[in-house]
Amino acid sequence: MQEQFSFSTEEEIYPEDSCLAMQVSHQHFSFCIYNPDDQKVLELKRYVFSAANEKQLQEIVNRNPRLQGSFYKIITGLDFGFNSLLPATLNSGDAAPLMYLEHADQQDHVITEVVEERQIANMYTVTPGILTWLVHHFPSSAYLHAHTVQIKSVKGAYEHGALRVNIAEKTFTVQAFKNESLLLSKTYSYQATADVAFYLLKICEVFAFNQEQVVLQLSGLIDTQSKLYRDLYDYFLHIKLMPANWTDSITGLPAHYFTDLNELILCELFQEA
Repeated sequence: MQEQFSFSTEEEIYPEDSCLAMQVSHQHFSFCIYNPDDQKVLELKRYVFSAANEKQLQEIVNRNPRLQGSFYKIITGLDFGFNSLLPATLNSGDAAPLMYLEHADQQDHVITEVVEERQIANMYTVTPGILTWLVHHFPSSAYLHAHTVQIKSVKGAYEHGALRVNIAEKTFTVQAFKNESLLLSKTYSYQATADVAFYLLKICEVFAFNQEQVVLQLSGLIDTQSKLYRDLYDYFLHIKLMPANWTDSITGLPAHYFTDLNELILCELFQEA
């Protein structure tokens, strides 16, 4: 396990007035503590590993006793790679057979979330041991799948299509939209930067998106000086980096690095509305 990013404010943090957002996947665990009144990030850390397990998660909590505080809100984003989307009207309540067709482990726990504003059911799996550990250590946490968060976060209509892409170390998620319709939401693995461009170009081909007109919205671990960004810039004319839109005075990193964490927080806060 490696601590990839670690930032903390010198200010006193009061958990009862703060939100805790966590993200868990097979390859990483991230968390941030956030002041919803000032829309300000107070602490942020990201750990990476080859394969997540309960022992590693427990070590992270041991290293960060602040995580055990009584927070105003706790939200956890899950992304373990197996998910399927269906129209909500076709959701029978038993998603297990569909997940097994996606080659998910039959021991995994299956969860279904309905994105009400789009009437889409998102079905996904979580490793039982990890889910049990999370529920035990964070009993008041709400849970959302990474794709649910990203689908909820896309606003507006895109006449010529839009690709919403979030980059991680070895994977990236992409949502494809045309006008106000969701066409695709999927996680891909990649080894080289050319793989990302290949998948996105293939998506454009399948949905008849014109590369010169489609909007490419990027967030996550991508830098404008990186080979990945240059590769994408060779193919797409309309590239937009999606900022986190929170007050960040501690990380000194590009505003789009942690957009997914802020979107996760906003999804939970908007539940109150």
